[in-house]
Amino acid sequence: MRVLVTGGAGYIGSQMVRQLLENKMDVVVADSLENGHRAAVPVDVPLRVGDIGDEKFLADVFARDSFDAVIHFAGYIAVGESVVNPIKYFRNNIEKTIRLLDAMRKANVTRLVFSSSAAVYGNPTQVPIPDDHPKQPINPYGESKYLVEKMLQWLGAATPLRAISLRYFNACGATLDGAFGEDHPDEGHIIPLTLRAAQTGKPFLLFGDDYNTRDGTCIRDYIHVLDLADAHLRALDALTRGHKTDAYNVGTGRGYSNREIAETARRICGIPFEIQFAPRRPGDPDELVADSSRLQKELGWQPRYSDLETIIGSAWAWHKAHPNGYGDKLSGQRSAVSGRAQ
Repeated sequence: MRVLVTGGAGYIGSQMVRQLLENKMDVVVADSLENGHRAAVPVDVPLRVGDIGDEKFLADVFARDSFDAVIHFAGYIAVGESVVNPIKYFRNNIEKTIRLLDAMRKANVTRLVFSSSAAVYGNPTQVPIPDDHPKQPINPYGESKYLVEKMLQWLGAATPLRAISLRYFNACGATLDGAFGEDHPDEGHIIPLTLRAAQTGKPFLLFGDDYNTRDGTCIRDYIHVLDLADAHLRALDALTRGHKTDAYNVGTGRGYSNREIAETARRICGIPFEIQFAPRRPGDPDELVADSSRLQKELGWQPRYSDLETIIGSAWAWHKAHPNGYGDKLSGQRSAVSGRAQ
């Protein structure tokens, strides 16, 4: 099987590439490198550098190789940014996905695994959140993911395309040897930001302590990137066996608050960095915890690495070994240590 991985130079996408290779599949990566890293892509994997919104680029990618499936990670992910710049997210996450789907149709590629998000649920009325919970996004990022899911359902009914959307909760952690990890040029995820505070000695700024939760800070379900990649492998296998278009939650069923994450990071690092609080930012639900029982029952998935010790321990190993990340995007934000739930 040959698989095209869009966004395959990014955090989750590059881990997916390594797991596909371990499972003896051929892989091609398409990535603009706006947020991805060449160093994250294995040297023997073809890397096509370009924007999936560019129809000529897509035509070239599909002309150079025949693909059996696409795993689609390419997209913007910052909730707060989506609130202040919605059109950027609708253009990138929706319009460019349509162009990818059109290129797939022209190349007769009918299997897609789509990177969706728990943000499709908004503020849930039931926790843990089942797959069939009402979808009421409260930010443009979540809306963009939900609209793509809806498109895939309609296309599944009208065309040969079959797609499985995986609704991530909070992806985190690094490879267990600390060799590959999370490096965003403008980091906004809480675990790497707590670890940066430990490294720099600067305070960690936590946004919001007035949420309707047990300690006033957001609660999230944290899923190790290795477990997340395994869910994609199982979704790909299911599509190969004829599975219908569908969507599944990917999470552990247990939530941790932002305050608990920061305290655990201090303990694992052995560095008592200061935690400061600031007003909440727009677009963050109080609590997002997954009910992933359908994924476990129907696709046989089980989280193996998503305990907090393994998550933060592996991420800390990566950050200690790579204080400048991959070293190719030293943005002005690297010294900042403010954070929020993903």
